Amino acid sequence: MIMSKSTSAPIGIRSLGVSFPQVIRTNDYWQQKYPEMVRSSPQRNRSNRAVRSSHEDNGYDLWSQEVAPYLSDPFRGNVERRVLGLDESSLDLQCQAATEALLAAKLDVEEIDVAIVASLFADNLGMDNTTLLAQKLGLNCPAWNLESTCSSALVALQNARALIQTEEYQNALVIVAHFGSNTVREKDTLAWSMGDGAGALIVDRLKPNQGVLANKIVSTAATYGAYHHQLELDEVGKPRIVTQTGENASSLAETAVDFVRTCCQEAAVKAGVSLAEIDFWVFNTPTPWYANVCTRALDIEPERTINLYSHYGNIGAVFPLANLYHAAKEKKIAENSLVLVYTNGASATAAATIMRWGDVALGTAPAPSISDRPTTIELQEIKPRDDTEQKLSLPKILAAPPEQQQQVLASYLITWLANSLQLLPHEIEPELPLIMWLDSLMAFSLKSRIETDLEISIPIKNFLGENNLTDLTQLILDRITLSNLAIVPSVNSHEISERETDRETMSL
Repeated sequence: MIMSKSTSAPIGIRSLGVSFPQVIRTNDYWQQKYPEMVRSSPQRNRSNRAVRSSHEDNGYDLWSQEVAPYLSDPFRGNVERRVLGLDESSLDLQCQAATEALLAAKLDVEEIDVAIVASLFADNLGMDNTTLLAQKLGLNCPAWNLESTCSSALVALQNARALIQTEEYQNALVIVAHFGSNTVREKDTLAWSMGDGAGALIVDRLKPNQGVLANKIVSTAATYGAYHHQLELDEVGKPRIVTQTGENASSLAETAVDFVRTCCQEAAVKAGVSLAEIDFWVFNTPTPWYANVCTRALDIEPERTINLYSHYGNIGAVFPLANLYHAAKEKKIAENSLVLVYTNGASATAAATIMRWGDVALGTAPAPSISDRPTTIELQEIKPRDDTEQKLSLPKILAAPPEQQQQVLASYLITWLANSLQLLPHEIEPELPLIMWLDSLMAFSLKSRIETDLEISIPIKNFLGENNLTDLTQLILDRITLSNLAIVPSVNSHEISERETDRETMSL
């Protein structure tokens, strides 16, 4: 065992509360209201799990293998999400979570020394609601906003712990919330994943050797542009922020493995423990497969973590608190368990926190899921991957006779689609609109694959809408042709000078 290097005061989570909206929205909502959104899937044999390659996985390959089983599901693994009802507000939900944490800790609001709030997409546009929240709770202490997208909870915990270590404050109330359902258009498939929720925790001094042992936080600036936010008016003329998948969405897949390894491994070194000593792992799970990617990247047993995506959808920064709450409620972690919490916030930070779990008091349990789905990740035996997938490169296309290049390229695209959707190649009809085969997730996956293999750039708009596979094939071929024409042999400057001299002589 590596000896702990942590000599700081035992400070960590004293109590934990969560709060979710009353409305539990299932996939039936879209099937009934927007039936045209749900692609009628052809007959196919869907595998239970993604297959692993026999060689060491790089980050993107590992991500792609875990995504694969969900590509044949029209809803991409989304089952339920909690969304604010007409009679609910984001402020109410945050107050409820904070109240649960206070009651569990048996503290009055007057006993709180400082409050830190991380609220994503609350009701009041363009400004955080920390002041309103403090007012409604009756807080008289300093309160401010802190935001680091999906890593907000761990960044706030780190700040609260540091403030208490200075002895400037004795305790802290941290409130984290995410209200994503109102930021997406209902007819955008991104709406299938967005949920709402709030969580709160009291940070205080604990028993010796308990609490936070170490943190590791890194920048995720490489994922800037993964999401696009814009201001628009809703149906009643009220301004709101709208979230869409951005041009750099593929960076989330490309960087996921490196970020989780870097943060977790370096946090373990700082804490003086090995990853093998971690009793339980908590990951934020913005997609159904994200926990699988993390467990494989770190080579840990899947039963040592929890995946609540099917219950809540993507609840952003609230996930680490919700996952900790359910893990403690289900007795997966107990007092003195060594717990590692990892989060990845797009365009902000990725963070890992290692803590020795204390005697944490829990607030009232949220309403149970209405779907009979397990919360634990169950990995089945995985067979080696069939490496017969067609490979293609720019030199291969250029080496083919001109009259065969389009056929070679079309075969490459059809093979990728067939493998991703788990169809037979003859089931892919090139004349059907790409929207029949690709949602935003698959579009960015295919875009990234083409740009990597063929060394050209294709705008994302060409993978969406009414364009079909034939159109895309021709566009790619045109781009390759233009790219090849742009590469002209360099001419020796001395030769150019001699030619210019000859021209001058002839003119004279």
